[in-house]
Amino acid sequence: MLLNPTRDEPHRGPAGGLLRGFILALMVCLALVSELRFDWLERAMGRYLVTTNPRRPESGAIWEKGRSARQARQDIDKIVADRMTSRREAEEAPSFTAIANTLATGESVILPSERFLGLYRALPLDLAAEMLSPYALIHLLSENRWERTYFERTASGLRIYLLAADNRVLQELSLGSDALGRLERGESAASGSLRLESLARRIYPAELFFAALSRLPEDVQRSVIAWPERLLEISGRISRVGVADEVTDGYVTIAVEIQDRGQGQVIALQGRDWAVWRLTTELSPAAETAPALPEAGDPHAARN
Repeated sequence: MLLNPTRDEPHRGPAGGLLRGFILALMVCLALVSELRFDWLERAMGRYLVTTNPRRPESGAIWEKGRSARQARQDIDKIVADRMTSRREAEEAPSFTAIANTLATGESVILPSERFLGLYRALPLDLAAEMLSPYALIHLLSENRWERTYFERTASGLRIYLLAADNRVLQELSLGSDALGRLERGESAASGSLRLESLARRIYPAELFFAALSRLPEDVQRSVIAWPERLLEISGRISRVGVADEVTDGYVTIAVEIQDRGQGQVIALQGRDWAVWRLTTELSPAAETAPALPEAGDPHAARN
């Protein structure tokens, strides 16, 4: 029986192999040209990676680097936000100790010279003079060079620089923890927010206290109450005077209670410890011991 040749038999020879190779090469070339022209392969791979990205594990150096970069960015944003908050609170602080409390160690803030003057004038005269001599301050103002004040929080306290327009330091002040403590007590007293019993355990009638003080030499009097003029400026009647038991950096707190139209106000002064001790030796028989303050939440102690 005779067999008829199939139709594709001519392609099974050498010529057919060349034709198929040519077609395949042409298709490959067309694919490469279209890829170079339209980037379809990269786009397809990108869509695939985006689709499967949530299901792939976040591992490898690239992922770790990305996580580190995100965490570092978040940390930087938090530091910047915290410092901006601290500086804003320091700019609005009502006292020197409030500025120190709002700034973390190493942080700083720059305020106008007028802001420093306002805080300085609000201090009791003895504390203000201890911090900076009023004569030195008047000298700075007369030179008309003081433009701003730089406050820097240190591990031991607060450092203050009075600066000229070119940032040249005109005056440097350093307040340690003890000085800040005295300022805080004086600033609280200036706002009238203290109680006599919270400052002193030995309380004397005002007439006895100042009678004993008047018998001492003038240098001792000035060491007990450095600025008696401040008491003369306040309206009202001085009713009692308390003396603290603690000595802080060579000073003892003296609390003066003033009654004015039924309202009580307490002013805290700082006296030199040796002068206060000499005064209390005159006053010891007349001392009135203040009762211990009641603990918070103890109604029975509050009624006693």
